[in-house]
Amino acid sequence: MLEHHAYLLLGERPEADAYIENVFESAGIRPAGNPDVFFLELDVFGVNDARALSDRAIEKAFGDKKVFVIHAAKFTAEAQNALLKTFEDPVPNTHFFITAREHSVFLPTLLSRMHSIRVGGEAEESNEVKKFLKKTPKQRIDFAKRFADEKEERGAAALAEFLDSLLIELRASGAPLEMQKKILNMRKYARDSAAMPRLILEHLALFL
Repeated sequence: MLEHHAYLLLGERPEADAYIENVFESAGIRPAGNPDVFFLELDVFGVNDARALSDRAIEKAFGDKKVFVIHAAKFTAEAQNALLKTFEDPVPNTHFFITAREHSVFLPTLLSRMHSIRVGGEAEESNEVKKFLKKTPKQRIDFAKRFADEKEERGAAALAEFLDSLLIELRASGAPLEMQKKILNMRKYARDSAAMPRLILEHLALFL
């Protein structure tokens, strides 16, 4: 059941909690009073929290595995970079569960180190990405125009969220690494107020 080092559970909190309870039951883990199971719940997960988590992760377990469950409304960029170092060099038999409503709050580099599981139904932007990939180049260009026209309604972060979903979808389908890198480079500028969604998406329409 615990095949991966770090899990990202996408969905509402009750659904994430239910999934974790099922994992514990399947793995024979009793969380109550267990010194190897840690729950952390914060409004903002900061860099100091990430460093403390890393320090605790390398401590010797009392049993055969350690599990960390992290609930936070926001993860700072500094904290995510610190977590990235922890996830890149995993401690054996140590597992992390991070819960979030959507993956768009995470940096693509950190997302690539986590195994994402949607526990509460498919996200709207994920559906949109799948439809985008199935369109012809001309239909994608029409989509780009509509996306740009709806920029104010969608919000400034909409393009970044769309590119995040697109990157995850392409990784899941085994798309060429060069294609993933190109989208990752576009993603770096997506939250800039000067970013032009139409031009970026039109380029993707032809590139993909």
